[in-house]
Amino acid sequence: MPYKEGKKWRGVVTYDGKRHQALLSTKREAVAWENEKRRELKETSKRLQEGMDLLTFCTKYLDYSTRYTPKTYDEKRSLCRKILSAWGHDFLVQDVTPEMVLSYLDERAKGQSNNAFNKDRKNLLAMWNWGHEILDFPSNPVVRIKKRPHDRAIQYVPPTEDVLRVLAVATGEERVLLECYLQTGARRSEIFRWTWVDDLNFEKRQCRLGTRKTKDGSMEYVWFPMTDELYDSLWWWWNNREFKNSPYVFVDNHPGPNYGKPYRVRRRFLKSLCERAKVEPFGFHALRRYVASVLADTHKVSAKRIQRILRHKNLATTERYIKTLNDDLKETLNLLSTTKIPDSHTRNEKRANQESG
Repeated sequence: MPYKEGKKWRGVVTYDGKRHQALLSTKREAVAWENEKRRELKETSKRLQEGMDLLTFCTKYLDYSTRYTPKTYDEKRSLCRKILSAWGHDFLVQDVTPEMVLSYLDERAKGQSNNAFNKDRKNLLAMWNWGHEILDFPSNPVVRIKKRPHDRAIQYVPPTEDVLRVLAVATGEERVLLECYLQTGARRSEIFRWTWVDDLNFEKRQCRLGTRKTKDGSMEYVWFPMTDELYDSLWWWWNNREFKNSPYVFVDNHPGPNYGKPYRVRRRFLKSLCERAKVEPFGFHALRRYVASVLADTHKVSAKRIQRILRHKNLATTERYIKTLNDDLKETLNLLSTTKIPDSHTRNEKRANQESG
């Protein structure tokens, strides 16, 4: 029953252990509010018993998504926050309609870009596909929504002259790390997590690269032949590494919580080298595009063979840059060593040791 509070009436409804209240002008309004609130709460409770609310769905999906890379997980978590804000935590998944999804995506396009529309559409589609397969959702409200056209921004590829300048100013571990990317076309994290035992085989002159760019987020590995240049650099680093007892090839030597552990990110590494070399800044992924461009433009290697080196699932992805590798690719990878790169101290030192021996 409502009670008087000053000159107004307070309506109060306690349901399922939660207190709901509102301050109204008259007792009649307060009674009407209480009756309507009870009806609303009972209806919501009944619907929740019949279906799953959006917050529960998002929580279950994010628990599943921990198997993906941190970048992919963060992208999915960001999407969940946005749809929870747009549709409400208690909204039933079964009540999400294609019209609602399209309206949300249209707002993303207006507020940001068609690319934002497409990225959220992709993640929503994957999210509801998982709900259909695992949670027995009867339908997917995203499946009929089409991608929007958008122009891809031109990705920067550093010229060979700039890459050579960066290599020239790099010393010690810096140069070895750069050569690992230039001789393999690897993704950033693939080199960061290299271990001496699992990922390098000096006897067979092979190195292993692994990615989680799979549907289920599991690791997928490929063994590559080492170029002579990469072998020399890594062998020198094995003998001159700072952390002799670490299983990792490259170890964070900066003071902090990650000291002595493998790198997660090196945000200023390439930027600092570019500043020292006085060239336009570029990142690790630009080196991957550079490898593709050198093979395609300078050495006229086919797109299909470059696709095998970069390990793209789709040839179109490789073409925008311009499963297992066989021995015939060693000659192709060695093309990366034929670029006239200034001698590094690693090769000079190894050559001097061989001559003195």
